[in-house]
Amino acid sequence: MNYLTGMALGISAGRQFNQLIKRDGFSLVHTLPGRRRYMHDDLLQNKELAAQWQSQLACIKGIVKAQVNPQTGTVLVEYSCPEEDIDLVMNYLNKLHNMPGPRSEYGKLGMDIRRFGQRLNRSLFRESNSTLDLRTVAALGLLIAGGAKMWNLGQRPSGPQMVWWAYSLLKGGH
Repeated sequence: MNYLTGMALGISAGRQFNQLIKRDGFSLVHTLPGRRRYMHDDLLQNKELAAQWQSQLACIKGIVKAQVNPQTGTVLVEYSCPEEDIDLVMNYLNKLHNMPGPRSEYGKLGMDIRRFGQRLNRSLFRESNSTLDLRTVAALGLLIAGGAKMWNLGQRPSGPQMVWWAYSLLKGGH
């Protein structure tokens, strides 16, 4: 494998790992006291998802009104509960949306592995006082292993490749 091929592979691995750990979700577009508008890319032109979210939000205590618009990809929420509760509701709705169904491409084993990785990531982040996460630990491991191979064994390109992967992971794969 030449260096350019390895570099491309490192960038791809960094992007895939970043997508596995972090999913885009709702972005807060506008806020007033008792009212928020969110945007979600998956909602755009998706009438089925809009209807599902509309019915789910209508059942939540504290939400006075919810309008889901698939043409604009937005969700308008009027509420009478504390703002923290709305944050929890929207995070939960996004988590439900991102969770693969039993017949999805992941299957049960994939879902179990994904949930384990997310729990491990949250636990590591919490226990390290918000200093480390799985991406950082993997990057540091690759950096140390790559550096050791480069300096101690004189190996190339696998040592520099590990350093490149570490860099790709740290920058988030973008």
